[in-house]
Amino acid sequence: MTTHEETTTAGAVDEAEATQRALKAQLFHDARQEPGKPCPCGESDGMHGEACDCEEGAVLVHTMRIADGENVTEWQDTFRCSYGCIEYTATLSLPDTPWGVQETVGGPHGPHTQIRVFPGIIHGQEHHGIVQPSPC
Repeated sequence: MTTHEETTTAGAVDEAEATQRALKAQLFHDARQEPGKPCPCGESDGMHGEACDCEEGAVLVHTMRIADGENVTEWQDTFRCSYGCIEYTATLSLPDTPWGVQETVGGPHGPHTQIRVFPGIIHGQEHHGIVQPSPC
């Protein structure tokens, strides 16, 4: 049987590891996939490098991945044409890589559920019940 201290320490270690996985998955909010080179996200299926019909030689490049919605395992990927004519977003589920945790917290009107975003993770939308980490 574990003590409260051991459980708390294990939870902190698990959350730290989860945060690192999430940061690695988010990985490149300022970067972009270079046409003809492997994507920094490590994936090659879907829209990666798919031809765009606006110009000859135009391809879709993966430009961003951010946390999205209220499901802590859903991410939003953005793909842009290498010539700038179009942009797509796609929702991606990464079940082993949550971007936050769902918690029950007390309040003046009783307990409620909120989602706490891991530090350093960018969340694309403001939802009621999603708590962004403070910048300090």
